[in-house]
Amino acid sequence: MINTLSESLYRLDILNRMQDRLTYQSSSKRKIDNGSDDSFVFTRQIYLEDKISRYEGLKSQIEITSSQNDTADTAVGSIKDKITLLKNEISKALNGTEQETSRETIAINVAGIKKSLLLFANERSNGEYLFAGTDSSKPPFEQDPVTGEVTYTGSGYLKRLAIDEGSYSQRGVSGFDLMMNTTQKALFGEKLTFTEGQRVIDNQGNEWTLDSSVPELVKNNENGPTNEKMPLTEVLPSTTPKTYETTNPISTQGQTLSAKENIFDIVDDIMNALNQVDDTGASITKDEADAILKEGLSKVNKAFDTVNKAHSDLGVRNKTFEVAHEKVSSKLTHYNILFTETAGADLAKVAMESKALELTYTSLYSTINKMNQLSLVNFIN
Repeated sequence: MINTLSESLYRLDILNRMQDRLTYQSSSKRKIDNGSDDSFVFTRQIYLEDKISRYEGLKSQIEITSSQNDTADTAVGSIKDKITLLKNEISKALNGTEQETSRETIAINVAGIKKSLLLFANERSNGEYLFAGTDSSKPPFEQDPVTGEVTYTGSGYLKRLAIDEGSYSQRGVSGFDLMMNTTQKALFGEKLTFTEGQRVIDNQGNEWTLDSSVPELVKNNENGPTNEKMPLTEVLPSTTPKTYETTNPISTQGQTLSAKENIFDIVDDIMNALNQVDDTGASITKDEADAILKEGLSKVNKAFDTVNKAHSDLGVRNKTFEVAHEKVSSKLTHYNILFTETAGADLAKVAMESKALELTYTSLYSTINKMNQLSLVNFIN
């Protein structure tokens, strides 16, 4: 009897271990709990878990970026609308029928347009300023509270974000691309001409700042000024602002230099002309104001083309992230399926085994109960 009871308890212990395994599989939906249960399955499980974790992170980051891209797209579209409105206001002022008081009213409207442009140029999403380049923690366009002058303080570099393992793509457009007209461009073997106050950018996003005391251009990378410099020759020395030209043609294959004019400065000139004053506040004649407005209208038309090109570039980059999201989602689904096939528990099988185990438990407990009711005499008989 003692041996029979011990054997029953041994079987009960086996059933308890089976119950633990089935409970774990049912709750976790995983085939094994410990690596010692099946080393091959455990190794595959660790590999697939790592892949799933990586692609879940990629998918989450791409979704955040896609949301930012949508916001940026809307903001650039709004900037185009405001520039179109600005063109209409200038045209109204130049149609020959507007009185002085009407031009003052138009100047107020243009000032409102400038505020809207600044608002959209400093658009942010998910805590990041969208048109600041790599330095997205602070507003890229800052306005002087006294003069009203707007300056771009962001960088010419674009953020690079992962779209797959080992693969990265640039996001968005910078303020240089969005809110600055290119007035001159120089390729390999050519010289660049620009005026004081304009910004000089190369095709890598580096800014070349003017040192008028030499004069020369000093290359700035993401860490600040470098030792790379470009000598300048002052041309038309009597003009204000001063005009410079690179002394030597560009000697680096593939390098491009562009002179950029701030669109906000153009708007300021237009507002001054509407108020019939120059940039110092001195009065000017109506003919002089008209000449500035005509030139301003031409520059605003160019500004629309600038923003439109930036919008196109933004759309291309946004599409890259849309495609990347589809690919990453597909790979994540693939790895989840592999994980289920490799390390996932067969829940149907678990259910069947649980039911069989329940019947076995019932049978074993019934046997043990009957054995406990037997007396030693009955057992011997």
